[in-house]
Amino acid sequence: QSLSADPNSLSNLDQDLPNYAQHDVPIFSLPQKWLWCESWCSDDTKEEAMTIDLCNNPEHKEAKISMAKRIISGDLFQESWEELDAAVSRYDQDYLAYQEAE
Repeated sequence: QSLSADPNSLSNLDQDLPNYAQHDVPIFSLPQKWLWCESWCSDDTKEEAMTIDLCNNPEHKEAKISMAKRIISGDLFQESWEELDAAVSRYDQDYLAYQEAE
């Protein structure tokens, strides 16, 4: 098996690279809590998740931003996706203003 034919493509690197290297490099599976994904994990296990993958869920067929707003919300999170996005936007605006002032 080889990597993507397009040398500029990173779209499936997370899948292609382990598949490509699996015969030369030992690859070990992590417990499910290290990568929670709505496609194969239940909402009951989200509280234990170390990372959340906003992977495409074939049941929902929704845009990534809509998915992020839906999944990164509720009592499990200190801030919702919308609050985090707003904080990044403020930082970005402050940074651009600082750059213009120099």
